[in-house]
Amino acid sequence: MRTLLKEIRRNHALEHATVAVLLERGARPPLGGYSTPSGFIIFGRLEREMVEESALEALARLSAGRAELAISPFCGTTILTRAVLSGLVTSLVMARKRGRIRRIPLLAAGLVGAALVSRPIGDALQRLYTTLSEPAGQRIVDVRRVWAGPFTIHWVRVSFG
Repeated sequence: MRTLLKEIRRNHALEHATVAVLLERGARPPLGGYSTPSGFIIFGRLEREMVEESALEALARLSAGRAELAISPFCGTTILTRAVLSGLVTSLVMARKRGRIRRIPLLAAGLVGAALVSRPIGDALQRLYTTLSEPAGQRIVDVRRVWAGPFTIHWVRVSFG
């Protein structure tokens, strides 16, 4: 089980780095991914060659020590962190039924604060739990388009060893 989670975290780091390279190369949203133990999915309006070249470059950069590419402000971890913090602020500020209208400015300030701290907290959660920038032995085996429609889905198969 421990290896399975480590592989998912390593692929998640490579997925983030690949999206970062795609964005540098001019890819436009919507753009995203999803990691598994054996690779990751990239979806967006993308050609297979661009995904493959970006994934190979991302792996090379991670291997060269560019660990910051593994952390993404667009990651679900950071988005979920913001949602949870915003929900907590809302619950705490608006808990009592009386005087809710007067607490709206306090709520607005609390939500701004939650938005500001959610990014560094989300980044820390990514570093500690959801990504792992250890590309040694990680290799891209294959990149193939698995679905085409309004956007395409590409499967990037990865091996370790």
